[in-house]
This record gives sequence, structure tokens and C-alpha cells, in this order.
Amino acid sequence: MDVCVLSREAAERYQPRGAEICISISDPEAPPAQLSGGFLGVLRLAFNDIVTMQVPADVLFAGEHAAAIVQFLEDWSQAERLVIHCHAGVSRSPGVALGLCDRLGWPPAELESGYPEWNRWVRQVLASYPATTRAAAEGGGVSQDPWPGEA
Repeated sequence: MDVCVLSREAAERYQPRGAEICISISDPEAPPAQLSGGFLGVLRLAFNDIVTMQVPADVLFAGEHAAAIVQFLEDWSQAERLVIHCHAGVSRSPGVALGLCDRLGWPPAELESGYPEWNRWVRQVLASYPATTRAAAEGGGVSQDPWPGEA
């Protein structure tokens, strides 16, 4: 499965071209992103871009978020591409993508260098969430471009 990390603005303009799914991350108080109906499935999550609780109203990425992501990927294991977006596309969504790299054995170097401000907490929690019974998808990769190889 190919992975593409986008900002909310780019995700709202994005048009899937094949069997694609999306993890849509927003701030808890923000309205949901207006995404294409062309995605096979969309998982909507709301949590703050933080690594520790700062005020009581904060929503820290936690096990229930990781569980939802793991289940979503299992449910859509035949998808060709996973689009992950958050507000700016530089912290939470790369953190999720890197956590998935760690879980599934996908190479993380391109994401780590392309998104140096990735959320370390999100990656750690997702990567360490208990393993699932299904085998990891083969041939996973990461992409910073909506469609690699196209200008």
C-alpha cells in the first residue's frame, strides 16, 4: 500500500484515482474536512497536535486512536493507497504514517527527512500498539507527492 501525506487543504482538493482510503485528522473543535466521495473509506479522527496534555480540554493521541487506525487498515487491506491528512500535513499525519512504517516494516527514511516536525508521540503510540492477527500488507511505501512520478 502506498502512503501519501497531505495537508487538509490539499486533501480537500485531492481526487482519488483508484482503490484509495483516507485517514482524516482534525483538531477536536474543527469541522470535518470536505473530502472526495471517491475514497473507498474514510476514518475521521480528532486529536490535538501535542505530545503531552497541556490543558484539561486537550485530546492527546491515545490507544483508542491507534486501535481505530489498525482496524481501519485491516478492514481496507486491499486498498492501493492510503492518504493521511491533518491541518498542515507536517506533524500528526506524518506521525501516523511513520507509526505505520514502524508497525508494518515500511521504510521510514523518506518521511523522516521530508517531515522533520513529525509528532513523536503519535508515532510512538501507534508503533507500540498491540500487534494484530492479520499479516502486514506487502509492498508498502511512502510518498510525499499525490502521485509519484507526475509533475
